[in-house]
Amino acid sequence: MQPADVKRFVKKSRRIQGWFSPQAAMLFGWVDQIQKDNSISGDCFEIGCHHGKSAMLLGGMIGGKEKLAVCDLFGMQGSNVSRSGNGNLATFEQNMRSVGDSGVSVNIYQKNSAALSADEIGTGYRFFHIDGGHNPDEALADLHLAAASLVDRGVIALDDPFRSQWPGVTEALLRFLDENSDFQAIMVGFNKLLLTRKSCSGLYLKEFEDLGCRETYKLGYPLRVKQLPFHNFDLRIIYVPDYLQKLSPGNIARRIYHKASRYIETRRHPGRPEVVVGKPVRGRG
Repeated sequence: MQPADVKRFVKKSRRIQGWFSPQAAMLFGWVDQIQKDNSISGDCFEIGCHHGKSAMLLGGMIGGKEKLAVCDLFGMQGSNVSRSGNGNLATFEQNMRSVGDSGVSVNIYQKNSAALSADEIGTGYRFFHIDGGHNPDEALADLHLAAASLVDRGVIALDDPFRSQWPGVTEALLRFLDENSDFQAIMVGFNKLLLTRKSCSGLYLKEFEDLGCRETYKLGYPLRVKQLPFHNFDLRIIYVPDYLQKLSPGNIARRIYHKASRYIETRRHPGRPEVVVGKPVRGRG
């Protein structure tokens, strides 16, 4: 998905109640574009869609014969053990009408995701977003379902991986990585953690480490990327340094300088784009 398309979906969904930042939307759109550039096809799935704020974006990622499927308890809140989210089916369906108008069909599973199986939902998903139950066993079951349903070079996006309010998700992540040695965490930011199989991680990491690509998806300055060891592999962490979070005169000057530098560089080479979105990426996968 191109950055302009992501911005369009963010604007369209800004009044929908939910927990999905514009930066997270850009990250998802970027992953989608990497997959399209590398001929990675498949459906998209989301567990815990609430009112459809992020599901709307996933619907925009769908192309060709691909499909979108979602799972949420909606009115079955008696099964919401961790009390994470409180979706409404009627509100979700209303918010998703614009996606349906574009020809994308949405398959809805109104049930506890623990009752789902790969046999039931299929095994052809290239992008699997998990934002369901936040207790350890709930999140772990969702991770196992995603892994069993993912295409070889697909991506799992996990919500709330390291939030102090939801330690169960962190426990589930560590248990999943212990039990699935072919997967690794590759990127975390904006309250989302991305996992892929180790065999294809290089395909995504090469793009994530390219500053030009990050800036194209509005994830450049003041954001920084660092890598630190996590579960025996280097995890890329995208964040804003503490000293840049304050709206001080010095930080305002830094932002103006950065934007001016990018503008001057663009004017200096008017015929050369900052980055070519759509160029095939070569990686270890």
